[in-house]
Amino acid sequence: MKSLLLPCLGILLFSACNNKPAATTPPKDTTTASIDLPYPINYSSDFEIADKKYVKSVLELWKDYQDNTLQNGLSKFADTVTFKTASGTVIKNTKDSVTAMVAAQRSKFSSVAHSIDVALALHPKGKDEIWVCVWGKEVDAMKDGKKDSVLLNENWMFDKNGKIAYLEQYAAKEVAKH
Repeated sequence: MKSLLLPCLGILLFSACNNKPAATTPPKDTTTASIDLPYPINYSSDFEIADKKYVKSVLELWKDYQDNTLQNGLSKFADTVTFKTASGTVIKNTKDSVTAMVAAQRSKFSSVAHSIDVALALHPKGKDEIWVCVWGKEVDAMKDGKKDSVLLNENWMFDKNGKIAYLEQYAAKEVAKH
C-alpha cells in the first residue's frame, strides 16, 4: 500500500503544477444588457461619448456671450437654428436673426460671468448628430448695478455638417444656502 501511495501522491503533485490556467467565465457586461424601462424612450437611450471639440465650440459660444462678442461664433451655426429658451419661447429663424435676438438680450447687462459645472458631448447611436450638454451658472450684472444669477442646463445639437441647428435651454434659481 505504501508503494502505491507514493506514486499517486507524485501524480497529484505533478498535475497540480500544470501551468494551464483554469477556464473562467468572463464577467457579464451589465452596461449593455437589455433592461426593461418603465417608460418608452422617444428619442434615444443609447449614447456614446463624442469628440470634445464640440464641447469646445459650445463653451466658446458661452465665452462670446459673456464677452459680448456674439458675432465671433456665427460660423458655428447652421443656416437655420431652432432655439427653445428657458422661458418657453421657441425661435426658429436664420442664424443672423437668432444671434440678433440673443444680442438684444445680452445688451441688457453690463457684464455676464459664467461658471461651468459639467460639459460633455454625446453621440446618439444610429443618428447623424452630436449633442453637447452643459450645466453651469450665469451671474448677470444689470446696468443699474443689481446682480442676478441663474443655473442653466443647455442642450446643443450639431447636425451632420458639424453646425449647431438646435439649442434647448432650462433655467432655475439657485437655492439659498443656509
